[in-house]
Amino acid sequence: MSTTVQPAARTEPATSGERTAHLGVLDGAAAAYGLSAAITIVFNTVLAWIKDAYDPLNNFMAALTGHHWITHGIVNIVVFVVLGAILQKRGFSIDGMWLAWLLGGAVVVGGGGLALWFVLV
Repeated sequence: MSTTVQPAARTEPATSGERTAHLGVLDGAAAAYGLSAAITIVFNTVLAWIKDAYDPLNNFMAALTGHHWITHGIVNIVVFVVLGAILQKRGFSIDGMWLAWLLGGAVVVGGGGLALWFVLV
């Protein structure tokens, strides 16, 4: 599994005052598993909300592995790996800078959502 970084296409030359970094277009595993990570981060938050609000699901997850958080972690890993594999097989590619912003946004939304949930509940 190799990942290539292709330079971003430019229609005009860079100016001396340009300070924006360009990572280029990511494909292969970097693109697929990067997007999978962003989606899994938000999925983690939503799953935490649902299982804490719906006791039968929480009890079911606890019964599977002995503790609901262990099952929660396993489900997150499965979502990450399966989604990443699907995206990689489809030949997914994404701009590297956009992926970085997407991952950062997912962390902020997911972490903020969990913090707000546990403060309110």
